[in-house]
Amino acid sequence: MGKEISLFSGYDQSENRTTNYCLLILRMLYQENPRYLAEALSGVVPNQTGLQVGVQFRQQVSRGNSVPDGIITQPGFSIYIETKNSDWFYDAQLKDHLNALSQESASVKVLLALGKFEGEYKSRFATIIDACATEHNNQVQFAATTFETFLAALRIPNLPPALVSTVDDFQQYLNESNLLPNWKGYMDVVNCARESDRLVAAETYVCPAAGGSYSHQRCEYLGMYWEKGVWKMARVRGVVDVYPDGTSRVLWKNEEHLTNEELQQIARQKFHQAYEDDIDWEARVFVLDQLHDTGLEKDTWGPLRGKQYLYIGDVPGDTMAELAKNLSNESWGDLQENS
Repeated sequence: MGKEISLFSGYDQSENRTTNYCLLILRMLYQENPRYLAEALSGVVPNQTGLQVGVQFRQQVSRGNSVPDGIITQPGFSIYIETKNSDWFYDAQLKDHLNALSQESASVKVLLALGKFEGEYKSRFATIIDACATEHNNQVQFAATTFETFLAALRIPNLPPALVSTVDDFQQYLNESNLLPNWKGYMDVVNCARESDRLVAAETYVCPAAGGSYSHQRCEYLGMYWEKGVWKMARVRGVVDVYPDGTSRVLWKNEEHLTNEELQQIARQKFHQAYEDDIDWEARVFVLDQLHDTGLEKDTWGPLRGKQYLYIGDVPGDTMAELAKNLSNESWGDLQENS
């Protein structure tokens, strides 16, 4: 017997937790309005833009020789979801799902592979797509999609603020779980005006490990801002929360060859180097590669409040030194507009 989805899943395996959260947020959409679930599913399931979800109430519907005054119906569909925190799926497992799904009585049957795909990935499922046609007479559909596409499908226009906040939290979970590729090419611009000397000297960035203005989306680069511009930048190796009791937690890791233990050790060293004896607080430590001089001046109105994310993936540069130099010739306003 399967388990009910829950806010408190209790799962140890990360893939089970991810599946639980995906189903949980879909259930929340349905509970708010069945139309929201229909729109979200239409964004990830092909050829189902008109998918009907929930009880339907209709009048004067012709059914052959019968035209009843009213009809209450419940559309039938079954969607199986196989979730991987990577891009590696097994044909044998997917074929077992297809066989089970074919036994469902629903009129619409879909197997959805939800994974961490980057680049072209749909061709690798040719065997499964062929099985849908040859073994199941196209009565079962197959779709593969990314967590990024799934997240985009959840951002339905005019969602209530509480659901918008929930989707934002889900995005943070996906980011911290390294399931979204959209961090690449982005620079997290942080205001270092008050502590630029100590942070530059330690080649790190540190802020409180708290929510609100101190939460950060995963990015490839970090830019240190003061005096109306970004004057130092570096590639982000990873981000770690360091606690006063000596423990720490990896939020995300951009360098796969680094172990969590190595990243945590470097983070603690950088925290101590930057703040010496003043370390009795929960800190979010950005472990950086070498800092490089740059000169991206803010040419837009107003001060930088907190942080800003700029997409610099189109700025040329084969090395970090070249990228930092070329960034000095870019317009802040243009980068902001394209981010």
